[in-house]
Amino acid sequence: MSEKAFDATKSVMGMFGAFFKAVAQEIGVDRAFGLLSETFDGLGAMAGKMTKEQMGLEKLDVDTASSIYNGICEVYGISPEIEKSPTKAVFRCSKCSFYEGLQSAGIDHETNRSFCSKGLAVMVNSLVENLDPTAVYNFTKFRSEPYDFCEEEIIIKK
Repeated sequence: MSEKAFDATKSVMGMFGAFFKAVAQEIGVDRAFGLLSETFDGLGAMAGKMTKEQMGLEKLDVDTASSIYNGICEVYGISPEIEKSPTKAVFRCSKCSFYEGLQSAGIDHETNRSFCSKGLAVMVNSLVENLDPTAVYNFTKFRSEPYDFCEEEIIIKK
């Protein structure tokens, strides 16, 4: 894990968290999360289409899905633990620059959970759908406390 990437992402997410709080106060939390989901869905679709085209990808396999997901995490200074089987990759993240950055902006645990499920998970789902419409992404577990881990999975249909 790159500590510089982690710290940079944490800093940016702290600023984003402060902005998100102001937006939510102005237009309401539900509308703010709706806009977040819409934006992140579009970002994931764009990234998925670009990656698919650049790689000449026809169908995802577990190794390729793991490599793409891990590459994204590296950009943000995150090093997930990865467990692979023939049809599924499971990613567990305990130290998260997004969570810590939002937390530094005063975003509480439950709002952080919503940010992940309505923002980041929407983006990864859209990315995976655009890489291979037969693959399935699931955000399976949000940390129960700040020092716990989150878990996501990508299932590859044969």
